[in-house]
Amino acid sequence: MRFIPTLVHGVIDYIVGFIVIALPFVLGLQGATRMTLIALGIIAILYSLITDYELGVVRYLRIRFHLLLDIVFAVAMLALPSLLDFPPDLRWPNYLIGVAALVLVAVTEIRATGTAEHNDNKEIIQ
Repeated sequence: MRFIPTLVHGVIDYIVGFIVIALPFVLGLQGATRMTLIALGIIAILYSLITDYELGVVRYLRIRFHLLLDIVFAVAMLALPSLLDFPPDLRWPNYLIGVAALVLVAVTEIRATGTAEHNDNKEIIQ
């Protein structure tokens, strides 16, 4: 059942992107771990900026493709602690964000209102 509007999803996207960027600083992570989390947060914000939903700036990517990228983001967040040898007591934020991202993908509506995709569908119906 999809009940989260794309507008709410967009707000969450930007918040999570900034949280992921801040995470290595808050947790005191260094080196490749820090840089990878910063890059992942920046990438999440960038693909949100070019998504065709209410908070997209360029509105290029369809929401369905955005949700696919969110799945890739979630898998990356879940895999990073093992791949980059995070300290065991600092892994839980990655796991929490990864699982939350998967849940968000599962419950987000797949049609954004007021977007190019939505307007294309109206023209076909009329």
